[in-house]
Amino acid sequence: MDDQTVDKIFAGSLGTLPPVSSKIVRIFTSSTFTDTSMERNTLMATVYPKLKEYCREKHGLEFQVVDMRWGVRDEATDDHMTTELCMKEIDNCQRLSMGPNFVVFLGQKYGYRPIPTYILASELAQFREILLTMGQEVILLDTWYKKDSNAVPPICILQPISSILVNFNNKRVPKLQQEDQAKWWDTLDRMQKLLRKAATTLYAQGQLDFDSMHNYLMSVTEREVINGLLKVRNTKNHVLAYVRYINNINLQNLRRAGLFIDIANRALDAEAVRLLANLRDERLPAKIEPSNLMRYTVEWIGRDGLGNDTHDEYLQNFISHFYRNIARLVDRAMRKEDSSPQGQIVTEILQHLHACNNSVKVFYGRENDLEKVRRYILGPSIQPLTLFGAGGCGKTSLLAKSASLIVTWLSESIENGNGGTDGGSNPPPDTRRRGSHINGQGEGQANRRGGDTDRSESSKADSHNDIGTTWKEEVVSCTDSGRTSPLQGTTPGTQSRRSSRTSATLSRQESEDLASSNSSRRQSSSGVFSPVSTVTDGRSSHRGSIALSTPIQEHIDPDPASPTVNKINKPIKPVLIMRYLGTTPDSSAITPMLISLCQQISYNYMVPFDAIPDDLVPLTAYFKQLLALATREQPLLVFLDSVDQIGGAQDANKMAWLPTRLPPHCKIVVSCVYEPENPDISKDYQTLRRMIDDDNNFIHVLALGEELASQVIRHWMRNSHRDLTNYQWRVVSNAIARCSLPIFVKLVFAEICRWKSYSRAQETHLASNVMDSIMMLFERIEIQHGRILVFHALAYITASKSGLSETELEDLLSLDDRVLDDVYQYHMPPVRRIPPLLWTRIRNDLPNYLSEREADGVSVLNWYHRQFKEAAKERYFKNQNLANYFHSSIAEYFMGTWGGGNPKPFKYTEIQRMRFNLTEKEGEADRKVPLQPLVFVGKDGKVSRYNLRKFGELPYHLVRARRLDDLFHNVLFHYQWLHAKLSSCPLQAVLSDFEDTCNNLEDRDISRETVRLTTRELMLVADALRLGGAILTQYPDLLASQLIGRLLPEAGANLNVRRLLEQCDKEGINHCALMPTAHCLHTPGGPLKYSLEGHQFAVFGVCLTSDARFVVSVSNKFLIWDLSTSDLTRAVNPGIEGVFQGLILSPDDRFAAAWTNNSQTILLNLLTSEQIVINNPLQEDETVRGACLLDTHCVLYGQSQWVLLTMQGVAVEIRRERYKDPQFQLLAMDFESHGNYHVTFWTGDLDDKRLIMQTVNDGRRTSPLELHSAMVMNRKRDIVYACADLNSSSVSVFKLNGDQVAGNNRKGRNCDVPTGLEPGQREWTKGNVLDGDDFLLQLSLSETENHVLGTTALGFCIWAAADFEKTTPNAKRIDLKLPTGVRNISVSLLQSNSIILSKNDEFAVAGVRKNLYVWKIPSGQLVKVLDAHFGRILAIVPYTTGQWNSVITSSIDRSVKVWNLNNVFEQVHVIDRHELQIDSISLCQTTGVAVTVTRGCVGVWHILTGKLMDKLAYNALGAIVTHALITKDGRHILAAESGSIIIWEWPNRRAFFRAEQPSIKQIMLMDEDTRFLTASRLGPPNEGKAVVVVRDCPNGVALYEVEIPMRTFRPAVLTNDGLMLVMLGHEKNRDYLYVFQSQTGVLIHKFIPRYQGAKKDQAGQLIPVPGKATQVALMDQDKGVVFDVRTKKHIRTIRRWSGQVTKDGRLGLYAPSRGGLELIELRSSSTVSQLISRSAEGVFTNVTSFNATDQYVLYYHSGHKTLRVFRVLDGQMLANYRLAAELTAIETTTDGRCVVIGTLDGCLSVLAIADPTVPGSFQFLASLPSRTRQTRIPSAISGESSNRHDRDGQDANKKARKNEREGGGSHITLKAAATVAASWAKVTQTNKTGTVQSVTSKACVLS
Repeated sequence: MDDQTVDKIFAGSLGTLPPVSSKIVRIFTSSTFTDTSMERNTLMATVYPKLKEYCREKHGLEFQVVDMRWGVRDEATDDHMTTELCMKEIDNCQRLSMGPNFVVFLGQKYGYRPIPTYILASELAQFREILLTMGQEVILLDTWYKKDSNAVPPICILQPISSILVNFNNKRVPKLQQEDQAKWWDTLDRMQKLLRKAATTLYAQGQLDFDSMHNYLMSVTEREVINGLLKVRNTKNHVLAYVRYINNINLQNLRRAGLFIDIANRALDAEAVRLLANLRDERLPAKIEPSNLMRYTVEWIGRDGLGNDTHDEYLQNFISHFYRNIARLVDRAMRKEDSSPQGQIVTEILQHLHACNNSVKVFYGRENDLEKVRRYILGPSIQPLTLFGAGGCGKTSLLAKSASLIVTWLSESIENGNGGTDGGSNPPPDTRRRGSHINGQGEGQANRRGGDTDRSESSKADSHNDIGTTWKEEVVSCTDSGRTSPLQGTTPGTQSRRSSRTSATLSRQESEDLASSNSSRRQSSSGVFSPVSTVTDGRSSHRGSIALSTPIQEHIDPDPASPTVNKINKPIKPVLIMRYLGTTPDSSAITPMLISLCQQISYNYMVPFDAIPDDLVPLTAYFKQLLALATREQPLLVFLDSVDQIGGAQDANKMAWLPTRLPPHCKIVVSCVYEPENPDISKDYQTLRRMIDDDNNFIHVLALGEELASQVIRHWMRNSHRDLTNYQWRVVSNAIARCSLPIFVKLVFAEICRWKSYSRAQETHLASNVMDSIMMLFERIEIQHGRILVFHALAYITASKSGLSETELEDLLSLDDRVLDDVYQYHMPPVRRIPPLLWTRIRNDLPNYLSEREADGVSVLNWYHRQFKEAAKERYFKNQNLANYFHSSIAEYFMGTWGGGNPKPFKYTEIQRMRFNLTEKEGEADRKVPLQPLVFVGKDGKVSRYNLRKFGELPYHLVRARRLDDLFHNVLFHYQWLHAKLSSCPLQAVLSDFEDTCNNLEDRDISRETVRLTTRELMLVADALRLGGAILTQYPDLLASQLIGRLLPEAGANLNVRRLLEQCDKEGINHCALMPTAHCLHTPGGPLKYSLEGHQFAVFGVCLTSDARFVVSVSNKFLIWDLSTSDLTRAVNPGIEGVFQGLILSPDDRFAAAWTNNSQTILLNLLTSEQIVINNPLQEDETVRGACLLDTHCVLYGQSQWVLLTMQGVAVEIRRERYKDPQFQLLAMDFESHGNYHVTFWTGDLDDKRLIMQTVNDGRRTSPLELHSAMVMNRKRDIVYACADLNSSSVSVFKLNGDQVAGNNRKGRNCDVPTGLEPGQREWTKGNVLDGDDFLLQLSLSETENHVLGTTALGFCIWAAADFEKTTPNAKRIDLKLPTGVRNISVSLLQSNSIILSKNDEFAVAGVRKNLYVWKIPSGQLVKVLDAHFGRILAIVPYTTGQWNSVITSSIDRSVKVWNLNNVFEQVHVIDRHELQIDSISLCQTTGVAVTVTRGCVGVWHILTGKLMDKLAYNALGAIVTHALITKDGRHILAAESGSIIIWEWPNRRAFFRAEQPSIKQIMLMDEDTRFLTASRLGPPNEGKAVVVVRDCPNGVALYEVEIPMRTFRPAVLTNDGLMLVMLGHEKNRDYLYVFQSQTGVLIHKFIPRYQGAKKDQAGQLIPVPGKATQVALMDQDKGVVFDVRTKKHIRTIRRWSGQVTKDGRLGLYAPSRGGLELIELRSSSTVSQLISRSAEGVFTNVTSFNATDQYVLYYHSGHKTLRVFRVLDGQMLANYRLAAELTAIETTTDGRCVVIGTLDGCLSVLAIADPTVPGSFQFLASLPSRTRQTRIPSAISGESSNRHDRDGQDANKKARKNEREGGGSHITLKAAATVAASWAKVTQTNKTGTVQSVTSKACVLS
């Protein structure tokens, strides 16, 4: 394809288009019927299946064969259509096939020479005339050919054989059939002679040309060769020919010989021989490439001449050559295929341009609608245009026709003097500047070259703001002397005039006009990686622009006012982008569709493809930015058909990618279905209505109407060279009078094209609606081609989820014995498959009703319109058993049950048994269908691609076939399936299989209890996947570890879950070798529904949309989740500094606003992700305190001002809001409209609880309400509940009353009603007062507003709102008390911990600290405490809409969680954890115990089960623990707590030794745990000393003490011989190494560590060098300096070493913080293996170490939160494990099998290293207590640890002190501890390698 053609394609030219490359290899095999049957049958049986497999596995191509000879029956010749179908199929193969498309087999037989099916009436008249002059009878021609005057010109049609010889197809009466067949062949022979004689005579007379004459002589095979080979330009890449000669054919047996040669009158047919020789020996070799022509010569052997047995060598040679040649041509085509992004997008564009041309060909009329589109294209509209209407109304054709007229319209516009796509109404050029500004500044700042833009825009704004309405408030002057106006532009040298508008509420249209007047376009969107926003200070109209990774070339349009420009009209070269969404894979989902659009735009405007993002949010932003590249000379026009058909959006709003404001010279036209009676399919239209404000941008496409429909049909008939009789036209008119939808008109046209002028009246009737027309079509095809065949073929297509490829359909029909029994009831096929011709004939009679599209990477057939599918369902799926049959058949196919040569049994029909004398009733046959693996693996053993077709179709059909066992075993509880689908599809695609199953479980054969249990088991797995969704989406290889970590507690009671987890252990280790040894992650089924992860900082705000579908959250970015699926639907990173203070949504959910502590506000469009950054618009250095959102405006307020802004960030008004007492400031504001709002004032002093509330109603202020402490207003804003009496905690109600109560005191009410109100004036009146329990920190209302909720310091209280209305209040307050020691706090007035009520007011739920507290209502009893977060809860929101009874919480731990209150009392499998992070870990493998250090206590854990057995703290309250170690025998624990060293006896829990030693920095065991060292650092930061005390273990007696001067503490180390203690000190401003005798503490010597490059204070930690008795390494910035501390000599420097070393001292690790990991050889510092490439992963902390046996390398990356494991032997990565929380401590067990991890959330996780190459890895996992369900481990704390709440330092400390007082009584028996040790020893004994070695802290170094 040349460059010029590529340019035209990218520009969207609809001219001559090249064909589209496809993903199909489709070859047409041409041969005669009888002489090549042996070869064709052999190919069918052996070669074609191999080629299918080859094409599918190597190239991802579908291989299809069209053999119109194979399996053909007599019925196929009845209507004489075979020849015409052959020509169509050749054309299809040439159009679709990738590589080879035509193969011809020629022998010595010329073949069947049929007479023409159609003859021009004038030509046949010539024939009759010449035959009559020759004395020939023409009665046969008159009988068999009928004139059809409906054809233009008229033709004569050969009649179907059975219409005259009625028994021609009557197989049930063989004798009659044979008679009629004999008559036909005799009649055919006579007609052939007549027509040939007439043709040759007319040719001889010069009245007929050669081709016309030869048409009556040639065979079908020659006609195929002409079309498939001789007319082809490039035969080298597409055509193969095989010629076979048979020597010594036995002519004695003419019957047999006649199969291989042409016989006429019992002799060779000389004419046929001559014609064949000309074709085979002259024309064919002259045309085809010699390398593609293969000749064979064989001998005639025996009676039959040719046979598989006698010619096996020839057959093997033939099929081998055939396979190689086809594979060669396919490979060649794929090498030429441009697989680059440009080549792929060319293919994509071509498909849509061809579809557009096809739609244009049949378009007629609709001039009014076209004129509306033309006006939009040439007009000033800056929003997209939407064509909407019912399905089948003609939207697609109108869209295509409009696109085809673009060039014409633009050309006419230029001729008429119009400026292009904006109708001459473009704003000044500076405001239309396009491109990228790398500095990320606003667009206005990029336009600073002159002041005209700002001044002109300001004047426009003034024209909008010229409404004079006087307010009572003081208007802030915007021109104060000496300071910048809030409405002033930011452009230097220019100053916008102050807006003087003081109107009431603006309409939405006014707002949009105001915004558009300030800029001709909105450059707005957002992205996670490249922030794209509109930046404004609320005072100007300046906009920001995207910061692209590659600059976009700027295009500056000439000023239209310039006289030079007006004189020169440059040619317009529009860029047309056309997409029929949903018709190709790249147009079926949002992300690939946007990528293809960006690629096409980038090509035309010369922007590199590399800059196009992959993620949806930045991609959307980038797409909207690219639109701005359009220019006057190169306008951009985008046409998108059926935007409602696009998928891939995780949220309900699939239209967020569509820009609502367009830049100049850019137009977008979309179409969308709208049917008022069908809300589900109209929801996208409703979304577009909300996004696009202008009603003029919607065109309702209606039915054609009778007159236009009639014109359309007549137009189509003329183009098809057809006409009708008068009677037939009346039938048509009657039909379209009843229905004129285009789809109906199309059906009518297709039907009447079949009508002949001689058709009988009963054959020319039409239906009156679309459904009946489709039913008539189906019925006709069934009658014509056989009901069973058509029924099953169309039923399979209808039953499919996303369509079927033709190969799949042929395979399904070939597996369907009902079809084959019908097709072959009188035949015995050589291969039991459906003949391809049969489906080809059916498809030919469904023109354009079956569309080809791509699904799962394969070209599939599906109904082109929804109504066809509905009709097919109505016709073929009424019987549920039949529906199950079809779904089951498709399921078996995709399971591969009968693939790969596995024969399928069948039963012979009675007719077959009788006709062929069969004794057996049953047989079996290989149906030649492929296997269906989950993945396709290349020769290198790596996954080449996934079987997406299987993933999409199999679960769908198993569910509907009610094959639950197969569904569970092969799909939903099958690890390999889940892993493969998760690796290739979105998580939601996996979850939808579970949801679909649950929704379709109801069955009369299944009990309700079974349904309930099955549903629970399904939802356990589905919810486990949801909970791990954030990790699994990025790391699908962690599927096994996620499922095991969450579902282990449920394995015992759920068989399918247990089976799945066993597969995870066995097969999951191939994907991730780190496997949890016990339950360590949240288990589904309890109250936790979702854990929504994704924030990187604390989540400060959470809001629900009004439909309760989405939750919007904000930290440093906005994240939006779909609550129905837990999917993250939107991520918008505004890229600003500052901490967000709050989040609000507009009433219509279109916008969200959040403000920061540095007074920036983000205004986010939730529909489109467009964002505006509003810098502080307030004056006098006031900060933004809060915001209010309306549908069309935003209000920001500070301490004494508020600003009204449009949704484009343009300030409309600034107002001063002051109270008479100047010490009061604005605290809160509730804004309804310009003249209606409420303000609350406060002094700002936390000790002063006074509040003043004032309401402005219709511009009039009410009297101020003096309140205190807490207040809340209802949604209608006419009732306030507040504390009114300063000396009381009671709550009063106030109502906003108007003149309806003025002067009318309501009797019996405890309220003060004002009198003397002016008309229209409203005031607050005080109502009842209810007592409170304590002074309130906050008041709120329940979701239903039936209850008033109060927050106090010690709990909460609830009043019924109705109690405030009672005449004599006797309200019963419900008091909810918090546990002792738990309090509510308030950091600001009106803000404290919130409480919410559940659905039906059954429970009250509050989030305090990290926990959720649940009280029963009305008893007030605390019934549940949920350990909700590991950080403080920041927000709690009720979620009680519909069936939901939940709460949503956000926390400082960066998560948002959804809690199902219906499950609040269900069993919760609690994960033991500390309340604080784990700082360090010490292991004792002898007893299987891990000791952890948190700030509050020492934790004792059972390693294999992950159970927290005990907590040790010497001080009951306020313990500060810094270090802890456990001895090798597990009997003693050494701990540093609160300035003391404590020795605990375990498991007696007795602290028998305590000695004071402040500031302990290190504890180290020495001399086989007989002594231990404690090191402290004392003194000020820059000077001080280290004090080291060595004590006896376990009695704690001090043996010696040493001191050294030290600036920064470095741990002491022992040399490998254990004789010397080495420390790094600092003396006289120099670093010194101090060497002591380890036994006595005597200083041996000290010396300065001198080495090249040594710097002051750069020395790091000390590491003993393994294998060297007296050498230590001093770490210094990525290198280690080795010294011999005995001789004080510098030995060597090891560069590129991070300090980790194997026990033999041979290998080390180098892990720089900037990224990368190398395994190095320490002696030479050379790299042994590059474990992680040096590509930068960001500067993050990493933790690297060898495991205890030095077999594996562990690498933790704090940025990714992943722990990677590498095998030392070959450098292979075995695991990339994503942790749930940040790692804070890590150790490995001494046998090297397990990694013990402590994390920030206080959890201890144990992961087994299950190397799949090590024998016994699976057995080790299977022997773990969690797998054998022996998980009950005695707990040292009362009750099982899994059933209690973690309370570090409280319960445990009390019991510890009690034990001390009682003499150290044992709380856990030694027998229990022995049991723990035995269970560990039993497991570790299996395949134990090496000796037990200690694990010290030096094995893990923080880089």
